[in-house]
Amino acid sequence: MNLESLDEKSLIESITREVMKKLEERIKKSELERPIKKDKILAIAMSDHKILYEVNDRYDVDEFDDAKAPIDINPYDVILLGSISYQELVHISMGLANTKVTTMVIEAILRGKKIYIVEEGKTYSKYEDTAKTNFYKMLKGYEEQVVAFGIEWINANEINHRLLDVRIEKLEKINKSKMLEGTYMPKEDDVHEKIITESIAKQYKEKGLKRLRMNKNTIVTPLAQDYLRDHKINMITTLTQNGGRHL
Repeated sequence: MNLESLDEKSLIESITREVMKKLEERIKKSELERPIKKDKILAIAMSDHKILYEVNDRYDVDEFDDAKAPIDINPYDVILLGSISYQELVHISMGLANTKVTTMVIEAILRGKKIYIVEEGKTYSKYEDTAKTNFYKMLKGYEEQVVAFGIEWINANEINHRLLDVRIEKLEKINKSKMLEGTYMPKEDDVHEKIITESIAKQYKEKGLKRLRMNKNTIVTPLAQDYLRDHKINMITTLTQNGGRHL
């Protein structure tokens, strides 16, 4: 057993926990200053994942019941699938709304909702060693297809982080909408978000930015740090807000 790698792993986990703690404190402070409704989450086949019960105080979680009438998807901020069959995967990738689950997911795609599917919930993964190689490759192709539709595959241990990212982005939008316009015209690479999530980091990548100028108090989530590092986007810390220039 490699003790050095274990120590490194423990250090990373410790740092991640500390960052997440600070993020949650920042969110609570923002919510006290500007109260907003809890994020609504529609949980489908999530009974095996206890994490949702641990975050009920921060999120309004509704569990999908197949026996109930069709659900209005519009009020929900996040659709979370804890399980998916190969039939559902294929139907969603082809736009076939032939069950309540596939109908809700496709409607959520059309409405631009955040959709996460838990990797461990792929019921067909048990056939990976027995299925014909080309057939299983076809299923992997369908997985890539739904990603192109905006669906994200996440591990079960990422659920809390992802929900926190959604919460942060909502708070940032509210903060921006309440900011007064100044006389200063910012440079394109100036960062004004107090917290940078992976989703925000992807937006900077899409703009073609190679560096980000940010305030020393800006918090970058672990997932965002990994994304920026992988795409060689440099983070430059300034001592004052807006890179030392005043509004």
